Parts: sequence; C-alpha cells; structure tokens
Amino acid sequence: PVTPSDAARELLSRRAARASLAEFARQAWPLVQPGRPLIWSWHLDAICEHLQAVSDGRIRRLLINVPYRTGKSLFTGVFWPSWDWIHRPERQWLSVSYAQRLATRDALRTRRLIQSPWYQARWPHVRLSGDQGEKSRYECEAGGYRLSAGMTGGVMGDGADILLIDDPHDRQSAHSEIERQGALTTYDEALTTRLNDPKSSAIVLIMQRLHEQDLSGHVLGREAGQWTHLMLPMEYEPERKCRTQLGWSDPRSTPGELLCPERIGPDELAEMKISLGSYAAAGQLQQRPSPAGGGIIRKAWWRLWPKGKPIPPPLHVFASLDTAFSERDHEHAAYSARTTWMVFEDDSACGAHALLLLSAWWDRVGYPELRKAVKDHHRQAELDCTVIERKASGLSLIQDLRRIRRPSLNVRGFDPGRLDKTARAYVASPMFEAGRIYYPDREWARKVIEMVGSFPSGAPPSADITDTVTQAVIYTKRRMWAQPPDEIPEVPIQDEHSEEWIEDHEREKRQPAYG
Repeated sequence: PVTPSDAARELLSRRAARASLAEFARQAWPLVQPGRPLIWSWHLDAICEHLQAVSDGRIRRLLINVPYRTGKSLFTGVFWPSWDWIHRPERQWLSVSYAQRLATRDALRTRRLIQSPWYQARWPHVRLSGDQGEKSRYECEAGGYRLSAGMTGGVMGDGADILLIDDPHDRQSAHSEIERQGALTTYDEALTTRLNDPKSSAIVLIMQRLHEQDLSGHVLGREAGQWTHLMLPMEYEPERKCRTQLGWSDPRSTPGELLCPERIGPDELAEMKISLGSYAAAGQLQQRPSPAGGGIIRKAWWRLWPKGKPIPPPLHVFASLDTAFSERDHEHAAYSARTTWMVFEDDSACGAHALLLLSAWWDRVGYPELRKAVKDHHRQAELDCTVIERKASGLSLIQDLRRIRRPSLNVRGFDPGRLDKTARAYVASPMFEAGRIYYPDREWARKVIEMVGSFPSGAPPSADITDTVTQAVIYTKRRMWAQPPDEIPEVPIQDEHSEEWIEDHEREKRQPAYG
C-alpha cells in the first residue's frame, strides 16, 4: 500500500520534474537508456537551462555547439520535447537532421517515453491521438504534433512552433561544397519558411562544428545578433569563455579543463584526437574550425621507411587507380594516375595496421594504353587487387577488365558516395597524422608527397595523385585493417566481382620491392 509519505514524495517528484527540464531528464533517464548509468555534468544543466528558456519564450534563436557523444541528441531531441508537451501539448514541432533515420530515431524515443506508464501516470493530459504507426509524424490530442525529416529529403508543408535542427551536416561530407551548400540552401529556402509565427516561433540548432562555412558559421555570419550562442568546447580556452544573455557563463577556470572528465577523460580524449586528426578535432571537439595550415595532408605527416629495415610480411598489396583518358588530344588530356600500397602490421605502433607506398605512376594516355598498363602492373606487382573509382571512365575500365575472365586479375570498384576530392582528403588525413603512412627513400616518392601536400591548389597531376592516395587510405579503412578507434566513415565501398572472380589466398612468400 502507498503510504502518505510515499504519496507526498511522489507529488514532490512530479512537481520538480514539471518545473525543471534537468530534473525531468534525470527522472526519465532509466526509461530512455535502461541499464546505462547517467553521468551528470554541469554542461547538461547549461543545455537544459537554455532549452527551457526557449520553451518559456525568452529565447527565439538558440545555437548550441557541443562535442559529439555528450548527450546532445538525447537531451535536445527526446527529453526536451517530452517535457515541453507537459506545459504546451498544442505545440507543433519539426525536427530535422542530415539523415531521416536520425530524426526518426529521436522521435520514436520521444513517443515511447510519452506513452510509458511512468509518463502517463504523471501527465495523462498528454495523449497521442489516433493511429500512431507513422514513424515520422505523430500528433497530440491537444493539437500538437512532431514531424521528422532529413535535410535532403524534402521538408513537409506543415508549419512548426519549434524548428529543431540536430546535426544538419554529415561528418563525412561536410567538406564537400555541394553537400554543405545544399544544407544551407535547405535552411534558407525551406526550413525557415515553415515557422507558424515569425514573431514567436523558435529555431534551435545544435551541432558540432565541422567547417568554417557549416550551418553554424552561416547563421553566425548573417544573423549573429539574433542568436543566443551556447558554445561548449571539450577543453576550456579562457580566451573563448562562453557567456550568454541568460547571465550564464562557462564555470571552468583552468586552461584545458575538460567538459565532462567523468565521461571523457584525458585518455579517451587522446584517442579521439588521434582518430579525428588536428583539423577535425579543432572543429568537432573545440568548436573552432579553421582552415588547415598548408595542404590538407601535410608533408611532415608521412613517415620515411628506415633504411635497411626489413620489409614486413604483407597483409594485402593493391593498386589505387584514378582514370582519365582521351582518344584525341593526349597532350591536353587529364592525367591518369596510380599508386601501389602494402598493408602491414606496424611493430612500432603495437601491431596497428599501416600502409607503405610501393610505387607511383602518372601519365596522359589513351584508353588502350591505360588498359594495358593496368593489366601489366597487376601481373608484375603480384597485386591482390586493383581499386578503381566507379566514375564514367573508371566504370568502363572495370567492366572491360572483368570481361577478361582471368582469376588473378581482381578489380574492385570504389564508390566514394557523396564525397568530393577535398572531402576525401579530410577523411583520409587522420591516418597520416597518426603516423601510419610510410614512404621509401626514393625521388619518385618525394614527388608524390609534394603533390599530395600541395592539394587542393597544386598544379596537375596533384589532384590525380591525391585521388589515388586518399582512395587507397579510405579503401583500407573500410576493409577494417586500419580503422582508427571510434571512427566509422560513411563512405560506401562496392566490391563487385564477375562470376569468374576467385578469392585470392594469402601468399606464403612475397618479396615486395619499391617501384
């Protein structure tokens, strides 16, 4: 039986959760994240305080820049809408992310929380109406609803009292100007037109910084005076101390003090920095993206293979090819280029997998010459496979080579997805910065390093050689040989084989030589 004291405690608990978003999140946590302990930190109080100010009408434009894996989506996309409907079940929400599945994921979590016995016992006036089988839209009996959409999937025609944008850019394509500009155009021309009331409707944008011209940079550059900016770097920087119009300020005082050391301490942060590389870490962790010094892949990051050191047994030997050919004007045609690589276990890095550059080639050639060069090199270098990008010219070459029906001629198509040349260089750069890309003491290798270091502004064939290098690194990472911890690139690789393709077995003895 429930005693009067139990009832009194329950009443106080319910009132506290209704009055405070932070307290609501604490109480609701076990329902949303069962079995996972809640690690509370002052930054969660700060996020809740500013979101609650949006609900109260004190803030109409809120930008939150915070590192990944710090609870931003749960608190902004799940706890906050669930709490807000306690007070205003008629409020209409539009939640958007770079991918429809992410927006839908948080909407489903919110729906489950609202329909839970815990929530309904306390706030039965918040009831979802009708058939709620639709994942991307559900409604409240009081008139509110939540719509979920992807940035590139088209925005519905319904309006919103609160527009919630959580991660408008995909990490892996934020450096693609086409993809990035597409998100900015969606915001300018579609999302902002969906506000129900220009005077009272609110926009909340929460994300990690990915580029100087991402959506955060876009709104700060055009509408800085309209936005409350809550900026929470992983490591405290006194010269960038955040203060907001609510009178809130970053409570840290020691340079380098961590955001939430109980969750991400020095060791975890060191791993994250290695995984990201310095450029991405500055944006995603410190919220201050800036142009990389010099080229994207710096020359100093390459490691010279020690003279006289034996070559270790190879795990995989492959060529990475960038194709371009002209049947008419070879002199002015684009370059075709190839680099050849060996994957091995690096004893200087506790057995982590690394890449050694074996040879390089670039030339302006016609299709017959290119086809012959690929066949000859595949045979002479005893390659496990040749990786070719599945673009127009490359696709023709892939199909042609597979018609040969030679089991030893293993050709693999590489699909970079939405990543352009520059974006691929940023994705590949952490492997270089981690010291896991080696080169031999050869003049041709130094030329490769010079060309890659000058990208994206270098003269031809800088971009062509760089394409082969970044393709090789991303291909290797996707095969999970050299995957840095906690990083899973979104770059699809399509390994397509003809019916005659036969799986190559590990060679017991191989003596790779520099080209």
